[in-house]
Amino acid sequence: MVSYTPQEIIAMEKEFCAPNYAPLDVVIVRGKGAWLYDISGKEYIDMMSAYSAVSFGNANPRIISAFKNQILKLGTISRAFYSDKLGPFAKKLCRMSGMDKMLPMNTGAEAVETAIKAVRRWGYQVKGIPENQAEIIIAEHNFHGRTTTVISFSSEQAYRHGFGPFTPGFKEIPFSLNNLIFL
Repeated sequence: MVSYTPQEIIAMEKEFCAPNYAPLDVVIVRGKGAWLYDISGKEYIDMMSAYSAVSFGNANPRIISAFKNQILKLGTISRAFYSDKLGPFAKKLCRMSGMDKMLPMNTGAEAVETAIKAVRRWGYQVKGIPENQAEIIIAEHNFHGRTTTVISFSSEQAYRHGFGPFTPGFKEIPFSLNNLIFL
């Protein structure tokens, strides 16, 4: 097994990975619960758990057991088929959340893209908005991912620079608690 220093690992990532983030100069090698451990054994509390992807903690024995049991039977299955897990999961989630339907997603950006499509279709079909005239109100200083549509409503120029033309139909408002509407 090849062993690398933290500096060598960081240098390899900088050389071979596209620079979409500016990571801390810490090389994490394992985690347990809310704790992360770097290559030298230093311990950190994981305060980034929902940044970029949802985290369920690290090395949770119940999650590992459930994953191991499932992956030994069946991995990811296309929605072109029914599975014995999705229906019961959807039912439980809808009952818990009070929603009628759910649509599982792989990523947060995918969820935002789907929400944009759903709200636009709802606006056209239910509210009678003329075709191609829908506007979605977004708050300034948002971040929802890096897809072309999602960066179209980002007010952070660093996320937009060099990626235009942008998807139209977003109206930005200043963010403050006074702008929030509670239904």
